[in-house]
Amino acid sequence: MLIFLIVSMVFERLLRKKLKIPKRTWTFYKGVNKFQIWIELALLIAFLISIWVVDNLYLWLIGYFVISASFRAFMEWKFKKDEDKEYILTLYNLFIYVVILIVGFYLLQVN
Repeated sequence: MLIFLIVSMVFERLLRKKLKIPKRTWTFYKGVNKFQIWIELALLIAFLISIWVVDNLYLWLIGYFVISASFRAFMEWKFKKDEDKEYILTLYNLFIYVVILIVGFYLLQVN
């Protein structure tokens, strides 16, 4: 799993270089507009509240990441596509997170 994370980080750097995407500063993510910020906050609050109701938390977590990152990528594509191609990295990170969560879920089921 550690090797997979290292390879994914190297591949992300290569994507940034190839697509000429500027390096992010080490600050919190800033949405493209207030609508995005409010929707992502509402998704997070709904997810945190629903933790007590859901039986299968791992699938719910994967679903939350997919919806949240997909929405973020869409907003970046729609409103920032002329500036940079950050939405491509958001979709790439979504893929990596989902793979890690599925592998972790599988490993928990095996044990």
